[in-house]
Amino acid sequence: MKILILGSEGFIGSHCVAHFSKRNHHIFGVDLFEQPSKEYTYRKVSRLSFEIENIISENDFDLIINASGSGNVGLSMNHPLIDFESNCLDLIKVLDAIRKFKPQVKLIHLSSAAVYGNPKKLPIKETDELKPLSAYGWHKLISENLCTEYVQLYGLNISILRPFSVYGKGLKKQIFWDVYNKLIINNISLELMGTGNESRDFIHVNDLVNAIEIVAQNSPMIGDIYNVASGIETAIEKAINIFINSLDFKTVIRFNTQVRKGDPLNWCADISKLKSIGFGSPILIEEGLGDLSSWFKNLNG
Repeated sequence: MKILILGSEGFIGSHCVAHFSKRNHHIFGVDLFEQPSKEYTYRKVSRLSFEIENIISENDFDLIINASGSGNVGLSMNHPLIDFESNCLDLIKVLDAIRKFKPQVKLIHLSSAAVYGNPKKLPIKETDELKPLSAYGWHKLISENLCTEYVQLYGLNISILRPFSVYGKGLKKQIFWDVYNKLIINNISLELMGTGNESRDFIHVNDLVNAIEIVAQNSPMIGDIYNVASGIETAIEKAINIFINSLDFKTVIRFNTQVRKGDPLNWCADISKLKSIGFGSPILIEEGLGDLSSWFKNLNG
């Protein structure tokens, strides 16, 4: 297949490049950086430009993976316009280019579990109420609605994925990155936001990429939506303890009970829909965090 990866230099996008390259697909990536981090067909694009229209019109892609956009909740709350441009305006340019030039291509759009906000019950199903807590969550919901618009009005071939808490090698932000950098400064004691009883459904990035491949192969591509998660609820305190132990630190953790605006309290996904099209057993968090810890250790030689 000839695959276009939007956001190919980002955390998820770069893992998509590696995964599909190993399967001998022809990869074409675009992002905002001058040079790619590895060898593949790459083009730098400018935000809100029409360059992506030319790329889509000039190439016969079989699949487009949209792993672009901002994933920073805090940034979205402080700069909602920037987040809207990144997660919504850029997307509609892609959708309209597909509509005009390559309506047969398949598009997998990466949304986010942030569209759920604080669910009334667990596990969360794709059909449950959507009540985002952050500007990021609202903009991801708008992005889903844009995809649905282009499916229903123009017959485009689109599937939407809602990843939950993705982690893995290469992610230099969010909870495990923050914890690691705090431990480098002080591995005796550690203060974190929240109570520790908050929970997440952690999904290893390799499982997410596998899910993307399965959806590309087996989804009907009619605007269908899939939760992408492990289906296991893990308390933040438990996850941090697993991570610290895998780093061989003996650290006292203290939670300050302060909840950051825009963050949900508890998440656990129903992944039966994704499993129905071939998704298998996810990587357990103990294994995934062990792998992540090895990567962190190698960062500092």
